[in-house]
Amino acid sequence: MKEVDNVKSQLKISLPIAFENLVNTLMTLVDTLVISLVGAKELAALGAMSVIINMMQMSISTINLSNNTLVANSLGENSKNKIQLIVGNSIILTIIVSIITIIFIYLIRSIFPPLFNVDAIAITYLTIRLVGFIQSSLVTVLSGYQRTIGNQKNILKLRIFAVILNLILDLLAVKLGYGIVGVAIVTVIIDTILLFYLWIYSIKNITIKFVKSYVVQILKLFKWNFFERIVSRIDDFLFNLIAAKMGYLEYAVHVILIQIYNVYETFVQGIGDGITISIGIANGKGEKNYIQRIKVIAKKLINYCSFILPIIALFISIIIMFIALREPTLKLIFLKVLPVFILYSYIIISATYYFSILRGMKKFKFLAQRNVISSIIKIISAYILSLTPLGIIGVWIGFLLYGIVQKYLSKKQYNKLPINLIKN
Repeated sequence: MKEVDNVKSQLKISLPIAFENLVNTLMTLVDTLVISLVGAKELAALGAMSVIINMMQMSISTINLSNNTLVANSLGENSKNKIQLIVGNSIILTIIVSIITIIFIYLIRSIFPPLFNVDAIAITYLTIRLVGFIQSSLVTVLSGYQRTIGNQKNILKLRIFAVILNLILDLLAVKLGYGIVGVAIVTVIIDTILLFYLWIYSIKNITIKFVKSYVVQILKLFKWNFFERIVSRIDDFLFNLIAAKMGYLEYAVHVILIQIYNVYETFVQGIGDGITISIGIANGKGEKNYIQRIKVIAKKLINYCSFILPIIALFISIIIMFIALREPTLKLIFLKVLPVFILYSYIIISATYYFSILRGMKKFKFLAQRNVISSIIKIISAYILSLTPLGIIGVWIGFLLYGIVQKYLSKKQYNKLPINLIKN
């Protein structure tokens, strides 16, 4: 990967990752929209099993993040052999974790339909998806590896191809009467195609050989990444539960805002991931001047994004409001909550500078601890404010406080980094 020497060169790393994240979100959205044409029963089953699949992917996403961080550091050290072994051991761990996850979920699969109050077709959908879970997991790790070494545009093109193919095959499966089963099979087929391509594209630069020291490094980062993600999942569940108790009108608005936020957060995460890669490489090089240059460039990029992205989020929110919310009452509730949502959007993008650098410096233990503190404040404040006349606005003020606390704690930790790394 070429050295980053200005905002434009950093954008060449961050933007493809950001857009790839958006495309990945579209994969799920396409399945949801196509199944909505089949019927409410199938749509509910898909939604419920998507929750389970997201939980299953938590461990794999954590291995991927750990792998990317170590690969970035090794790029800075210019150690090709180390990179090949790290990725190889990440693949070994991914296969082991995937097999354990598949067996566990398969054995308890019968509890999910009554738990989510959905049709038994959910079991069939989940079982088919389990067949493709190893492929999907390996695609996550291999695509993450390719992004980290500088092939972001190629992976973005591959994901775009996958979304288009997914849409075509989903519609064909539904038209032929295969419904949710056909959509599940399509997903497995596409994951298998992506794995086949990425394996051929990557294998010559990967060494599949168990090395205990590298496995230990991956697992050391894994445990705190995994803990951070678990806290986030519990946080999301409780937050949505609080919002749901506001009433069906308020919750309908809440669902729309959460969907907009998920798209926004996905894009912002991509911007941050690009910065994390650059910081990881700089940290691996150990060159103080280069680290300083990356930090200055990252700060400029985030400053630009902090101005532009919340404005884009505002316009998109208003457009979606007119499309998705037809009743005047719903629009009124939406507009009351919107200022809090946009303010939160600004806080999160401005805080991404600190998040990204801390990840690049492997401060995963702090990030996990930060999530616990900010999530507790979020849930408590959202619940208390939901009992006041503020209602759903109070719930989202709790979300805003969550963002403010995350930024404050991250900035405080950032300032504790060795002085020669933070001096401007």
